Amino acid sequence: MAGIIANQALIMLLLNLVGILAFRLKIITREGGRQLSQLVLEIVTPVLVVHAYMDVDFNHQLVINLLWTFALAAASYILVILGSMLLLRKKEGRETAIERFSAVYSNCGFMGIPLASALFGAEGVLYVTAFLTIFFFFSWTHGIMMLTGKRDMRALLKVMRSPTVIGIGIGLVLYFTRLELPSVLTETMNFIADLNTPLAMIASGVSVAQANLLGALKNLRVYWVSACKLLILPILTMLLCLCCPFAAEEVRVVVLLLAAAPSAAMCTLQCQKLGLHDVYASQIFALTTILSMGTLPLVVKVFSILLEILA
Repeated sequence: MAGIIANQALIMLLLNLVGILAFRLKIITREGGRQLSQLVLEIVTPVLVVHAYMDVDFNHQLVINLLWTFALAAASYILVILGSMLLLRKKEGRETAIERFSAVYSNCGFMGIPLASALFGAEGVLYVTAFLTIFFFFSWTHGIMMLTGKRDMRALLKVMRSPTVIGIGIGLVLYFTRLELPSVLTETMNFIADLNTPLAMIASGVSVAQANLLGALKNLRVYWVSACKLLILPILTMLLCLCCPFAAEEVRVVVLLLAAAPSAAMCTLQCQKLGLHDVYASQIFALTTILSMGTLPLVVKVFSILLEILA
């Protein structure tokens, strides 16, 4: 399993390099990279989600697994939020809110879907959709309130209007009703779904290229935040998953993978919108994205070994 993730991580790194090269050669501009990300988030990923629900046969065990994914994802976020408060303490001169947001919320859509698909196919993508639902709920409520210092429950409405959440709703309806769409439509959706990994990774590469990576490499604090995001906090999720042997192994692996993914690009975008230190957020995003190519296989390998020992 770790070998599959390492191979997939290498592919994703190469696709990231394509995005970096495209930006450096001015083939894709800053605005073009933002538009590419929007294309993935608002069209490609929702279509992929709907297609994934259509691509698996209905069975009661899968429904149970989905419910366990919701539960483990929610519990994981609670643990990680508490852990981030202990590891990343407030101090004068520190961008604590940005650090905590980056440590808690991962690039689970861009990174998680390709990895889960490589491991478990359409079934893995289904588990990602459950995790994404919890991600949207926490990031648009706790996350935004943490960055702004204000309570805004209207953020819940933004969660419900998210194209991915709408796609999850449509997918669930199709899954439980077993409605069959015309073949020309399903084939078109299949082509769009296949765009997810390359477009997402190229868009991620464009974002990395815009970050001050040299500045990140010189800032020791960024390394500490990266260590929290990629290694220390995922250990909490790993312990949670080890304590839930009644949940399917596939579910636990997907939850752990998504929790151990690099920092979400959403932090940089929100900082730009709110007038916060977006350069610092982009540095954390860039460094965690690069380092995750090595840490993700490591985390899953350790989890696999522990599962064998406890079996």
